[in-house]
Amino acid sequence: MQRPRHQALVVTLGSTLAGEDAAGYCVHEALRGMVDARLVYLGTDIFRFSNVYLGEPRVIVVDAVYAQELPAGEIIHFAGEEVFSEITDVATDAHMLGVGEGLKILEKVMSCFPEELHFVGVSCKQFGHGEMSPEVQRGVEQAAGLIRDILTAAPSEP
Repeated sequence: MQRPRHQALVVTLGSTLAGEDAAGYCVHEALRGMVDARLVYLGTDIFRFSNVYLGEPRVIVVDAVYAQELPAGEIIHFAGEEVFSEITDVATDAHMLGVGEGLKILEKVMSCFPEELHFVGVSCKQFGHGEMSPEVQRGVEQAAGLIRDILTAAPSEP
């Protein structure tokens, strides 16, 4: 594996065609040119991570999340093992694997996996067609700020 130029990679997920599911893409656009990290938009396929990962020790995964108990625009952040224990999405079929399940599989099958893993989610309520609500747009801005903070913080202990 080649040595990464950056010490961090931010991967964003989501569909620009599915309403608020575009939150990850919007975070990507908000961070473009603003952070000292490699920034990659993966569309809706977390498994593309294995093709873009170059060994960066710090990785931040960003996506829209649906949780009934969270208001629209709320930000969640998990780090390290929390990413695997707290993201408990369950697939309804092979085409609907969530980020949590995908990362668990990738950790097992990739020869090199990040030392420091973060997940930043923006709570969304409207997946499908439609505009992004003002609450989710504010959440996108807050998520971008949180990611900038994570990137400037000292590395976490593995």
